[in-house]
This record gives sequence, C-alpha cells and structure tokens, in this order.
Amino acid sequence: MATSEGTVFPNSISITSYDTALCIIPPPNQCHDIDSLRSLYDKSYGKWPPHINILYPFVSPDSLPRVKEQIQSKLLETMSGANIQSNVQLDQAGYFSHRVNNTIFLRETNGESSSPFRILRSAVLNALGQRTDAYSPHLTIGQSEDQADSSRDFLLSKAGLLPNLGFEIQSLAILVRERIPGQDKSANRMRLWATIDLPGIPSSRTASLSEFWLKMDTQEVVDSDSEDDDEERASDDAIVSPFSRKVRPGTTYQFDPSQHKWISQKGIVNEKCAPDTLAVSSYNVLVDSEFPPARDRDPLLVRTILSQSAVADILVLEEVSDDFLSYFLANPDVRQIYPFTTHGPPNQSDIAPLPSLRNVIIVSRWSFSWEFVPFHRRHKGAVVTVFDSIAKISASNSFPLVVAGVHLTCGLTDGSVAAKKVQLQNLKNHLTRNYSANPWVVAGDFNITTSTYTIETALKNKTISQQTSGTLLSLETMMTEAGLLDAWSVARVEATDHTTIGDSDDLFEGEDGSTFNPRENELAAATSGTSNNRPQRYDRILVRPQELLRINHFNHFGVPQIINGTQVVPSDHSGIRSSMKVFSDSSTRLVDGLNILLQYPVVAKHGSLDLSNISALTSALSARHMFPTEGEIQGRREAFALLKQVILGSTDDGDTSMADIPLVMVPVGSYAIGAWTSTSDIDCLCIGSISSKTFFKLARHRIFKALDQGIRLVRKVDANTGTMFEISVGGVELDLQYCPAARIVERWSELPNLHHSDPIFSLPILSLRKLKPYRDLTYIQRTLPSLPTFRLAYRCIKLWAVQRGIYSSKFGYLGGIHITLMLSWICKRLAHDIGSVTTADVVTTFFHHYANFDWGNDMVFDAIFYLKKPRYQRSAREPMVVLGFHAPNANVAHTSTVPGTQTLVREFKLADHRLSEDGMTWEQFFGGSEVSSSTESPVGVSDFLKSHDNYVKVDIQYWGRTLSKGKGLVGWVESRCLNLVVDLNKSLPNLQIRIWPARFTATKPSDSETDYHGCYLIGLSKTLDSESATLSKEDKALAKQALHISFEKFVNLLHADERNYDPTSTWIGISLAKPSEVSGLRLDEREWGDYVPDLDEDSEDEDLAEDLDEATDTLPAPRKLPVRPAPSATSTPVSTSKLRPASDVLHRLRWDPNLDPSDFIVGYEDRFLGAKETSLERWKTEQTDDEFIPQHRILYFKRRGDGDLVWERRTRIDKVFGSGVGAGERSRSE
Repeated sequence: MATSEGTVFPNSISITSYDTALCIIPPPNQCHDIDSLRSLYDKSYGKWPPHINILYPFVSPDSLPRVKEQIQSKLLETMSGANIQSNVQLDQAGYFSHRVNNTIFLRETNGESSSPFRILRSAVLNALGQRTDAYSPHLTIGQSEDQADSSRDFLLSKAGLLPNLGFEIQSLAILVRERIPGQDKSANRMRLWATIDLPGIPSSRTASLSEFWLKMDTQEVVDSDSEDDDEERASDDAIVSPFSRKVRPGTTYQFDPSQHKWISQKGIVNEKCAPDTLAVSSYNVLVDSEFPPARDRDPLLVRTILSQSAVADILVLEEVSDDFLSYFLANPDVRQIYPFTTHGPPNQSDIAPLPSLRNVIIVSRWSFSWEFVPFHRRHKGAVVTVFDSIAKISASNSFPLVVAGVHLTCGLTDGSVAAKKVQLQNLKNHLTRNYSANPWVVAGDFNITTSTYTIETALKNKTISQQTSGTLLSLETMMTEAGLLDAWSVARVEATDHTTIGDSDDLFEGEDGSTFNPRENELAAATSGTSNNRPQRYDRILVRPQELLRINHFNHFGVPQIINGTQVVPSDHSGIRSSMKVFSDSSTRLVDGLNILLQYPVVAKHGSLDLSNISALTSALSARHMFPTEGEIQGRREAFALLKQVILGSTDDGDTSMADIPLVMVPVGSYAIGAWTSTSDIDCLCIGSISSKTFFKLARHRIFKALDQGIRLVRKVDANTGTMFEISVGGVELDLQYCPAARIVERWSELPNLHHSDPIFSLPILSLRKLKPYRDLTYIQRTLPSLPTFRLAYRCIKLWAVQRGIYSSKFGYLGGIHITLMLSWICKRLAHDIGSVTTADVVTTFFHHYANFDWGNDMVFDAIFYLKKPRYQRSAREPMVVLGFHAPNANVAHTSTVPGTQTLVREFKLADHRLSEDGMTWEQFFGGSEVSSSTESPVGVSDFLKSHDNYVKVDIQYWGRTLSKGKGLVGWVESRCLNLVVDLNKSLPNLQIRIWPARFTATKPSDSETDYHGCYLIGLSKTLDSESATLSKEDKALAKQALHISFEKFVNLLHADERNYDPTSTWIGISLAKPSEVSGLRLDEREWGDYVPDLDEDSEDEDLAEDLDEATDTLPAPRKLPVRPAPSATSTPVSTSKLRPASDVLHRLRWDPNLDPSDFIVGYEDRFLGAKETSLERWKTEQTDDEFIPQHRILYFKRRGDGDLVWERRTRIDKVFGSGVGAGERSRSE
C-alpha cells in the first residue's frame, strides 16, 4: 500500500491520516482465489479487504463528509462526457523490497497515464487541493517470509498463477480504522464508511458493498501452540494476522476430453453403479525445494503412481506443489484413471494456484464433492471428500463414503506433538458433527513418531517431556475411539499385507511397516539429516467401516530400488494402498467371516504411564538376563550354521553321501521368532525327500564324523511324534527333528506364500505334524503387527512365568508354544481393533484377558485365522485347550491338568491385580531386585517352599555314568509326576495341589560327582472353602489313607517300568514332608551324568554298520570284556542252509506258550564294553526305548539253567528252528 506526499496547495485538505483510506475493492465474487492466498501470506488479511489504494494515508475522519462531497463533485466534473475506460485487468505479478521481506502484488501490465487508477487518483488529489505524484497501483497478495530470493520468487510465482483479475470500477470505497479498546494495534481493522459511485455507471450495474472481509470464523478457535513446523515457522513469526478457520467448500474439477482441459464439475456425476471393491492409496511425493521447483523426480513419481501396485480408485497425495500438480494432471494416463480432482492444474489459465507450498490433493475415478477443514496452524488442514456413489444404504437413508486426506505437523517436540493432537481432534470433531453415521477413510501423512527407540531417546535427551510421550499414546487412543481401524494393522493380522518383510531382528517397537526409513531410503536420510534415524510408520490409511467396507489387502509401493548399482527412489516416503470390499446394500452385507470376533472379544487394557516406559521394562529384563549377549547371539548363529553344514553336507570333506539329497534345515521355536534367552535351546527342523529312518542314520553318521568340530550327539529321543536328536554344538543345545516331504522341498521358496489349503500340504499325518511348527511360526511372523513388541512382551511373560514356577509344559503349565499362541492372539486382536499399541498395553491385556478367560468352556485360538469356531473335539481330560493354526489340529496344552490350570488362573489374576495397582513399575512387578540369572532362585521359589501346609517329595537317586541315561531318567520321572498330580487331585479334591516345575537338591554341585540325588516337590494346601470347614478324625484318616494309596500306586508304577527303571543305577521313593523339611532345598541345575558318545545304529543295515565300524577305527580301542572263545575248527564244512535271523528267534522264545522267556539270556555286542548279557525279559525291541539295541548286535541266545546255546550267529547253531548247521534240537521248557 503506497502513500502520497504531494505538494499542498492553498485551501488544500491534509492527507496524512492512517485512520482512513480511499481505495477500490474488486467485486467480492472475484476475490476468492486472491483471498485464499492472502489468508496465508498477507498480514492484513481479515483487517483489510483485497483492494487497490487510491489514497492512503487519507484525510482525517472528521473531514470525511466534506471530502466525500468534494470528490463526488470533482469526479462528476472530470468524467461527465469523457470517454474514460473503467475496466481494469490485473494480470501481472510484482514485488516491493523491504528491509526484512518483500511485498508481492498484482498490477496492470500497462499501467500508463491512461490507467483508470491513475485518472481517478489524479481527480481525487485535485479535489483535495493536492498535486499529482508518482503512483503504482497494486493489489497486495502477501509478504514473503524473508529477504531470500527463493522465498520471494515462490510467492511471486503463486501470484503469477492467479487467474487474471478483470473488473469494472464502479465505485470508490472509504475505509475507517476501527480501534478496539483494550487491544493492541494489530487487532485494529478497517470498516467501510461509505462508497462513492462513479459517474456514468448505470445503477443497474452497481451493487451494494458489504464488509465481507470482516466475516470471521464462527467455529471454535483453538489456540496455537508455541512450536512451529519447518514450513510455517517464519511466516507465523512475521505474520500475526488471523486466517480463516471456516470450513470452505471446494470446487471439484473434471477432465473434459472434448475440450482437452480440466473444467469445474457441475453437480455430482451419476455413476452407473456402485463399485464392489474400493482401493485407496496415499503417497507423500516430497517437496524438496521452495523455488525454483525441482523437477528431476517428477517422471519417476508419475510412473510410480501409475504402477500396478499403486493404482487405486481414490488417491491422496501429500506435499503437492503447483509445479508437480501441473505436470501430474497433464499426463494422459492420469487423466484417464483419475478424471476427478480436488484441485485443477495451476498452469491452466482459469485455475488458481494451490494455497501452500505443500498441499494435500485427492484425485479419483469417481466423482465427489469436497470441503477444506483448516486447522489451527497456517498451511495445515484436511481435505474432506464425499462420494455419493459409494454409500451405505439403509431402509430410509443413504450414508455416502467420506474420505479425508491429511498431512499433520511434522517433528518430535512438545509443541509439534501437541499440534498433531489438536489437528486430529479438529478433524474428528468435524467428521463426528457432520458425518456421524457415514463410513470414513482417513489417509495421509500423520507424521506421528512410532519408533519407541526414537521416543525414548528424545525423553533421555529431554527434547520432549514425559507428558508429550503420553500424548503420543493418546493419539492412537483417539483414533480408536473414533472407530477407525488401521488398514495396515488389520491386513497384517489377517495375512493380507503384501508388503515384503525384511530382516526385523534389528527393529524396535513401532518400526514394522515403516513408510519413512532413513536407513534404506537416501531421500529420507537427506530429509531427516542422517541415515542413522529410525524407521517410522508415518503414513496410514484409517477406515471406519460402518458395515460398508471390509479391509481386504494392503501393500507398499515406491520403495527404493538398486539399478546399476545406484539407488533409485521417487520420494522419501513409500506409498501405501489398501483394498476394500464394498457392501453398499444391507442385504448383501457380510454376515460371517470376521463377525466371529464379536463372539470372542478381547477387552483392551492400557498400561499405566509408568508401565509404558519401555526403557524401564528393557532395563528390568536385562537385569534378569532375558536378553542374550552379543557373544551368545554369535555363538548360536555359528552353532546353527555349523550343524546345518554338517547335516546337509559340504563339498570340502570329500563326503558326497548326502550331497545329492534335497534337504533344507530351518530353526523353529523361540530362536526362529527372535524371543529366545540364554537358557533357550535351538529347535531345528530338517525337511527332505528321504525317509526318517534313512535321514537319522545318515545324520548320526555325519555328526560322529564331526566330533572334532565340537558337535556331540547327546541322546536320541523316540516318542509318539517321532525321533529327535539332542545335539550339543560348542556348548549350545540343539534339538533336531526331521520331516519327510519331497514336494515341500521342491517348492520351498514358495512355501511362505502358499495358502494353507494348497494341495502340496496333502501329506501323511506324521509329516504334517512335523511341519506344523514351521508353518505356524511362519504365519505368526507374517501376521504379527510388530515383532519387536511381541518379542518384548514374550520375554516379559516368560520371566514372570519362570519366577512364578509355571513355565514348563511337561508339568502342565505354560511352555514357549503356549505363550507364543496366547500372546500372538492378543497382539493381533489389539492391532485389529485398536491399531498401534505398546508393549505395556499388550502385557496388561494379556494378563487381564486370561485371568478372566473361561478355560473350562472356551478354547484359545486365532479367530482371525479360523473365521469360525474350530472343529476340535475336546475331551474331559483337557481342562485347557490352546490351538495352533495348521493341520493337524492339536491341543498344545494336552499335558494340562486341573490343578495346573487352577494354578495358572490364580497367577493370571494375581499378575492382573498387581499391574492394575497405582504406581506399579516393572522393577516392582518382577521382584524389585536383580538376580544373577534368569533361572537361579526365581522369586517364586521361596514363596513356594513356605506357602503350603505339606509337600509331597519324590526322591530320585542316580549313580549311573552316561548323560543320556541320566537325562532320560529325569525326563521319564518328570512325565510321570503329572500322573501323581492328577491322582492326588482325584483322591483329595478339597486340596490345592501345585507342583514346582524343577528339580530340587540339598547338595552343592561338584565336578567329581557320580552320585546324583534330587527331588520334585508337590505343595498341598487347603482351599479357601476347606479352610473354613472342620475335618473330623475319620475324615483326616481317610485323607491320609488316600494319600498313601496314591504314593504306593505311583512308586509301584515306576518300579514296574523296566524300560526306564534300573534298580542297579537308580532309586526312587516318595514321602510326605513338612515345610521345615524342605526349607533348605535349592534348585538343581546339574546335568545328571557325563557325555559318552552313543554310536549305536538303529538299523540292521550291515553295510552301514561296517562303515561306522571303520569310522571308529580312528578312536582309541575301548576296554572289552572277555568274549566266549569260538569253537575249534573242524573238517566238517559249515552248512550253507540260511540261518534264521535273531528277530525270529527272539519272537519265538518270547511268545511261544511252551517256552518261558525268563529261562533265556541274550548275548550281544556293546560298542565300547564288548560282549555283554541280559535277560530276555529286559530286552527292548521298541526303537522309542532309550535302551534299545539293534538286533544285528545279538550274538547268541542261551538257556539260563545249563548255559546251553540255543542260537549263535558265529557258529550258525539254531536249536530253535533247526536252520543253519544241521537240524538243531528243538528246545522246550520242562
């Protein structure tokens, strides 16, 4: 706004007052585009109208009546009869330079003396007795942020993109400053005092002028916080004007092929029919320079947006500039796919520029109406579109789909986080007020920091307050309370997220599914200032279905690619797309499917602020050694790699026996999912095309050959589920199992993406059972919303279970698989219903849910996977059912008992109660003191040893030598202890029965120990009901009798099991002990026995036995017992008749009713001890027996009484069947 300092004539009127102005105001209906820019850039917006000053400063307010008459008279004199042009055209942008910034304006291209502005100014000055002076008529658009050329040219380019402002001057406006009492000058505004109509303008063409520039927002005004983001900071500091907070309706543009241009949409276009599916994409295209605009990425951005993985029905773009939008909307494919847009191309002459540097744009293949919802910060707001053709239709109403595009304030500071909260609240309020029953989709760049590592670091560095950390959590809650589902979270837990899963081992909580990753994206690294910053999931698509939408799929696009050794990336963000099913008609709305979630709810329980401190939780777990050290991580990695190399074969040892056999070997269990601790072993699964028998035969052979590499076969375990090797590699324990499945190996690379119903899984039940852990684990990894959150919660729950004495599946409590399945369901359900949750939320919900779970009637299963209640026939002996995912459908809690389940429920309730206490911290929850290891003296041990009235003590003594038998003995007794618990519960139902899942001892470990003594304890206590009841002497006697009957039955059962109980090396007893008698016991962590290589083969393959015998030639010769000398040679030739095998003789002696097996002895060859004998009754024929000896090692059978040989391999004597040497005399028992 220029001033006039002309020469004063005699009788002139002074024009030095800044309280008045004489100006020309363009028609209000032509000021929309100009005011859109002025509201953001002009400090006078809201106080001055868009105007061209004729005189400012003007006359004093007191002189206005007289001056108005003089000006009217002079104009009448000057313009009457004169052919003066009153039409003007402001079609050129310019600027004035100031000390701190620049003023950007519009002016006439030809502003010569014939300009109507100059003629009018000259006439007015003449009427006031003033000389004509220099004058530059202009309409101010705004002020640049600073003196920088880029800032000036940016706003100058926007002004240059405004459609030409042409209008007829009909009147002059006299403005008077209104001073508001009690406020500073910045609050003053210009009011319309009067207008002066120009002579010669017909009255029919003049219109009354209203004070349209003073119409302020009637909605609630939210105070701005003190922090500003990168785009707004300077302008907010320099410009203190109010800007419009009104919801502004927008113009939808449609591409018209006939005119080959974008035109404003006239009403809503009626589509032929509503779509069955809907895809929504969101992409931040990155403005990386203010001015001049960078255009090198534009072609790549457009190709990415048009790629198959990105094309959608509705596309929300953030950080869109004038230059990029013009380029984007000029693309023919874009015009065909997305014919509707919220903003037209700014380079089209009749379309205004975008309001800001970074703008939110929505394009669509469907027509829509839209509005702009401004936020409390300049340049920030939401674009809200309404699609009438996509609507939820009820009996009497139609509720169109509402899609909102957002780009929230960036940064992690107290102010920026508070701003995000206010912005989300504003949008939520707007949608709730105006579209309460409609389905919503909210998409865009939310700029919400999700990495807990980043948040914790900011807290430590004091760049944010603890309150701000809590605000970040409340943002997630706010979206959940609005009924919005996170499309990525839902698709992830439903296994429909097609994002490629990278290595998540080094990710922290909140970094899965990231869309902004400075570690992998060069542009993101440049934007954030360093490639060391953590990944963040800034971009989201949130859906409020309202029975119209169901999320089907989700994927990322625009991820970095390496081409010719160079990273090619379109933007610093990756784009996201969600595909949804549309159920517009209520009669076709989804009925089954995920409605099962309503039948099996999980009530979310949020952790307190103290519990939400991830650093505190991590520290508590670290102090209790729940995280492996770097050395342990490397040790396990090397151990697995070495075992894999040995089992699968290598090319450097000259052994090709297995080189051509298709085999794969993978870890399963806690190691595979990354939740293992230093006490965990590694569960390994090998899949191949050979039989189990052949595999273990070859595996044993290869392990034996690798003894010098530190690999030891500790023992072979045979069970109903098949064979397993317990292996030690450099001190790391590994369990190796095998699954014969040739087709699986052939299509191994496809396996993770195959549907569970694929015909490839038509395998024998035993193969499916072996493959199940890997398939279940792969599914869990693919569907968990956050692996770091799961791992942290898993370790938290495992530590609690270990401390409380309920971590052991073989004792009927929780095992790793139990926790994995139970926890994964909680993680997935919370993510499905809420979105992002913290570890504290997951853990507190876990305990709350299972403390109130109906274990007697309900089953734990993943309802998202099954979609309906699984068909599982629960037996009466299963008080607890936890199901996995893939076939065969088996209860992983099959060892659970009624007393064990009752114990679990009590512990769940106690944990839930403690976590609900005010001020509870993780340090207090885990016992408040550090321990030397995760299993040494758990907090619950001392409580257990003094919390029961009596203890059942199962004593074991073992003075054997081999570790394999010692481990077998311990495992056998432990498995039988459950029978004792069940029997005690039946006999004494009024007692509370609890077994501690570990062995106790009263002795201290010794390196030279050969006699091992330990015990298992079962606590007996009165229940709450029985405590109030008084037992009679007779009842007590009956209870005592029942107890001793159970003891006797248990001991007899153990002693009768000759397969496992050897009285020559073992003693087992049972007794009832008082608390004082067990108070001095400690946990026994010793290995019972020493390692001795077990090289026995489990096959009658003589060739393989010879190979293994040759392999043992390199070992020191073992001491052998004397062997019965062979008979002297005779001249009689040995018969060529085939000798009946030892197995036939064994069966005959054992099952012939005329023979007594106790009368016979078996002689056999022991690998290390030479020839040995045992009774026929004790001979084990089942491969599942730990003492099983292959039948090809049998040397002879003889009668116990007279020592007569009835069958001998060496001499080919057979007195049982008459084969071999002559016809031996048939042996019969007298």
